[in-house]
Amino acid sequence: MHIEKRIENIAESFENTLIETNRGFNYYVDWSNIDGYKDYDIEIHAMDVLIGKNDDEFYETFKTLISKLPTVIEIFPQLFALSKTEQNKVRKNSELKIIGNTIDGDDFQIYSFNPKKLPSPLTEETIQKYYNFFEQMGLKNLYQNLIEKSTQDYIVGILVGSDSNGRKNRGGKAFELACEPIIRSVCQKYSVEVITQKKFEVLKKYGFNVSDDIAKRKADFILLDRNTKKCMNIEVNFFNGGGSKPEEIIDSYINRQADLAANSIDFVLITDGNCWKGTTNQLQKGFRHLRYLMNFNLAKASILEEIISKKFGEN
Repeated sequence: MHIEKRIENIAESFENTLIETNRGFNYYVDWSNIDGYKDYDIEIHAMDVLIGKNDDEFYETFKTLISKLPTVIEIFPQLFALSKTEQNKVRKNSELKIIGNTIDGDDFQIYSFNPKKLPSPLTEETIQKYYNFFEQMGLKNLYQNLIEKSTQDYIVGILVGSDSNGRKNRGGKAFELACEPIIRSVCQKYSVEVITQKKFEVLKKYGFNVSDDIAKRKADFILLDRNTKKCMNIEVNFFNGGGSKPEEIIDSYINRQADLAANSIDFVLITDGNCWKGTTNQLQKGFRHLRYLMNFNLAKASILEEIISKKFGEN
């Protein structure tokens, strides 16, 4: 009964110290992603010659530009709002498929954005093909009526807008960034090595025995001491709700702890978010079965250091 009361108190403390958000400044825009244009400064500035050209001038200017500097084709995909996944796909394949919009036309057109795959010098047919692309994609209208000063400013805006679509994927990463300074500070104090976002198989090169059951699993943080062969996995997650099921979360980490224990690896879960409000039963289950469970504030308030010092501070 005494143990159950203690678990109730810990769960209550956990719930009362949850943080409301994991959104730091880097959640809204990751400015390190907004640099995709820097390798194309010459091409981007060259595109400015199209700004404000009327119909009589536009085609001839476009033709001269693409003939003298075929590499401008490489930045065409940056002029419209492709998702990051689609941008990577286009860069990898250097082409884009567009379905035909006429009854008697081809089923689809393939546009390559690698100048090396185009005829040199460019043929009139090729120039016309990319002019049609420019026109049909709305880029001609963009340069005639919307961009007033700079292609570069417009591309930066596109990249910021595209990056905002990645916020959902950054949610978990933002919490990792919030927890990482706490983890590294403690580990530095006890001379513990920290490996981030690696599969457990990485431990094999340090002389650890890792079973096939966990070798391919990825860890947020792996803490290790090569000399004593001590190892710990810290997973960090922020759950706002909206589909997150506390029971499934707790059960999955109980299973993870068991798999890691079979490999002599300790497990720590730092989790937070509104998902945990009002989940007293699941929190109590977590504290019964997970050896080390805490939220951000509890980790910050020396509990994590106590665990790490106990594990790695002993000789």
